Order: sequence, then structure tokens, then C-alpha cells
Amino acid sequence: MTIYLKYEGIDGDVTSNGFEKFIEVHSAQLGVGRGISSTHGRGEGVREASIPSISELVVTKTFDRSSSLLIQQALKGPLDKKVELHFVRTQGGKAEAYLVYKFEQCAVSGYSLSSGGDRPSESISINFAKFETKNIEVKDKLTAAGGVISYDLRAAKGA
Repeated sequence: MTIYLKYEGIDGDVTSNGFEKFIEVHSAQLGVGRGISSTHGRGEGVREASIPSISELVVTKTFDRSSSLLIQQALKGPLDKKVELHFVRTQGGKAEAYLVYKFEQCAVSGYSLSSGGDRPSESISINFAKFETKNIEVKDKLTAAGGVISYDLRAAKGA
């Protein structure tokens, strides 16, 4: 299984049918958390939850033709790019996504490079204002199933 990133205005090296010019990434990390407090000594106990805290999207990848443009985005890029993250599997010779994230109003907020002498590895943090995720049930024919979840960080609510 593979992970592909599409960053608006930046071409990657992917040549797989349906994912041409995407950027191949090795890992992706995104987190959601919210504080939940419990009050003790009030009978049944009252629990309250804070608004969720959503991390930036962090991907790791190998240095490629997209790298210099991603560095440029970290230095002075606008805050209005669209980004897609596709988790892909190949079945019957055809690459199809089984999980897709779409992000809006994005910007590269962090970039780091490391190497032990081989081809450099990069870590890229992407800040966003909105996201949507859609999971696709993985069956023999990869039929769509499941729901769509979206969230607007500025409004602090799901759509």
C-alpha cells in the first residue's frame, strides 16, 4: 500500500494511472484530541468536553523534484493551497484509493531534511483550515462505503 500527496501547484514523480504527478510519501500523521473533564462529588458526575485540537498534517518523504518547491512554500508560500492525501492499494494492476483526505487553505508550516549519507529524507508539516475525509470500503472491487467527515477549524464545527 502506498500514500500519495497532491499539493496544489507542485508536481511530484508519481506515474501511476490516476495519480500522475502526485508526490509519494512514506508516512503521514494527523491527530485529533480534546480535553474531557469530570467533576467529582456532584451526584452522577458532570463531564464536559473542550473543542477538539487538531494537529497539522505531517508527512515524510524522500527528496525528489517537489522538494525545492515545498521548501519555497515553507519560506514564503501563500495560505490558500489545496492538498489531498490518498492512501492507495493496487488490485488487479489498478491503483485505487481506499482513504482520501482533502485539506483547504493550506500552507507548509515546517520543513526539515535529514540524511545518513543516502538520499535525504524530508519531514513536511502542513497547516490547514478545513479538512474532509472519505473512507472507501476495501473489497475485491473497492466499492465506496462509509461516510464523509469534514471539519472547519476556524468555525470549530463539522460540516
